[in-house]
Amino acid sequence: MFEIHDKILLFLCCFALYMLKANSVYAIVPIILAIFFSCLSTYLDDRRFKLGFFLIYIACCQLIPDCYVFLPLIIYDIALYDYQILSLLVLFPLFLNFHHYGLSIVIFSFVFFILGFLLKYKTISYARLQAEYNELRDTSKELSLLQEQKNQSILENQDYEINVATLNERNRISKEIHDNIGHLLSRSLLQIGALLTISKEEAAKEGLTALKESISGGMDSIRSSIHNMHDESIDLYTIIDALVKDFTFCTISFEYDMKSSPEIKLKYSFIAIIKEALANIIKHSNATKVSICLREHPAMYQLIILDNGTMEEQKQLKLGKLIENQLYYDGIGIQNITDRVKSFHGNINISFDKGFKIFITIPKEKYGKNSNKE
Repeated sequence: MFEIHDKILLFLCCFALYMLKANSVYAIVPIILAIFFSCLSTYLDDRRFKLGFFLIYIACCQLIPDCYVFLPLIIYDIALYDYQILSLLVLFPLFLNFHHYGLSIVIFSFVFFILGFLLKYKTISYARLQAEYNELRDTSKELSLLQEQKNQSILENQDYEINVATLNERNRISKEIHDNIGHLLSRSLLQIGALLTISKEEAAKEGLTALKESISGGMDSIRSSIHNMHDESIDLYTIIDALVKDFTFCTISFEYDMKSSPEIKLKYSFIAIIKEALANIIKHSNATKVSICLREHPAMYQLIILDNGTMEEQKQLKLGKLIENQLYYDGIGIQNITDRVKSFHGNINISFDKGFKIFITIPKEKYGKNSNKE
């Protein structure tokens, strides 16, 4: 854009100088040639083309001396480039046709040459500064985004560590309550039972019986609280991540996208299914890559276990019939996985076209009804 403004300014200067001398019926020809070569150099933004157009225009100046007035406009395109030394070629038509131009034309032309170089220097400097500014702005934006991502990652890690620490603390407290208070209450119940056996007074027996029932009820309440605390302390991601890290048979990837925590029975089922699937891969597969994906959707949970293992054609046909009839032979462990899925009214699909894939969905609505019944 700035080059166009510079060229318009140079053209107007050259045109004003040209109009002082133009008196021929063909005066329009140098104007048309200057505009043509200048526009062509701007459109074909290649230094080799610009140099070629400059040399052609020098030849035109030899054939049509009046073209020399517009030469500052043409030389603008090669100014400050590696071959700007060729700008000295402007002297060639000047020496050959000096008598045609006159001293005033020559002086003003050289002034316009200098103006063209200054304008080109200004434009190149501005373009360089603009490029540096854009690069700095992009770099700053990229660094800002990276910093935001790093901060977000730190916050997520902190939340995860706090959650794990909280769950571990719950687990520790539940164990201490079970080991200390639970044992004390159990011993108290035994002692009360012994007192009931040796006591002969009915009033004392009634009081001891009431005390035993109260302590027994309190112990049941403590036992229920301990189980709830222990169940909540089971972090599904941590346990599955540990299974993945301990799996050294081949390369394995794990994707976890769960927003809420499933009920404890479903947690145990997911863990058992993944354990069974990984054990099957070790025993029966020649896979080199395994992927596990546990994802939560608005209406269901989804578990996908996939490996790239190959299988003989006969074994594929046999396994295909078994899967179609849902009859799995001993040793492959799919029956255990299927039973666990069906206990939650879920669906399981097994395919082995491109590796071995287990696709499991557990609907939340039916699963919730199942939990309530139990």
